[in-house]
Amino acid sequence: MLSRVGVGQDSFYFDPAPVSQVVVEGDDVRLRCDVSSRQFITFYWTLNDRTLANTSRRYQDASDLRILAVNRTLDAGPFRCVAVNVSTGIAVRSAQAQLTVYCELVTLPA
Repeated sequence: MLSRVGVGQDSFYFDPAPVSQVVVEGDDVRLRCDVSSRQFITFYWTLNDRTLANTSRRYQDASDLRILAVNRTLDAGPFRCVAVNVSTGIAVRSAQAQLTVYCELVTLPA
């Protein structure tokens, strides 16, 4: 599903939009986000509708979100990419992307 906004000549859509992913706890993940026209566009990410601050474990890499060592508690909830046209102030939120986090299966010796 593409999210579009259009006001005069200000028209863009997410391409790619973030998608839900399955990941093993402790693995790294990248949530991709970009828009069809990057002119005057800045990006930020939210989790549970709260703006994410960059940390050494979870940070914005260009327009994408990188999460190192995914944690099922800390990374639970809907992520959204927000694209803001700084010349018009128009902000568009992507559809939600969820991380389904599985525990790593440990095989014990027999």
